[in-house]
Amino acid sequence: MKKFALALLTILLITASTIWAQHSKRVSFPAGRTTVVLQGRTTGGPSESGGMNPVSYVLGARKGQTMTLHLTSAKKNAVFGVYAPGTELIEGAQSVTDWSGTLPKTGDYEIIVFPEDEKTNTTFTLEITIR
Repeated sequence: MKKFALALLTILLITASTIWAQHSKRVSFPAGRTTVVLQGRTTGGPSESGGMNPVSYVLGARKGQTMTLHLTSAKKNAVFGVYAPGTELIEGAQSVTDWSGTLPKTGDYEIIVFPEDEKTNTTFTLEITIR
């Protein structure tokens, strides 16, 4: 039973990541810059209508680099989660508005911005720095 539950959880995580990745926006930094500022809008809705619609950004980075993220939102309810290559959620970088840390792997990182209450639409600004 444990193996079945673990297999099901793995499939769900991969499926969710794949669905979000289909709507991911590739982030590129301006020439000579280490910071990019992105603006977007998260949408939410009642669970019966599909729930939240997160905004996903993907960017390539190398192991050992430092990533710093700062998120502000009009309704002060947007948060983000950061996934390392391979869909592994980075500890401490979940449901937060600020985070900084050394990256554990080389590859594509995914930053998912969503409304904290899963119902409220809000505009946001996300500042990403990689050094």
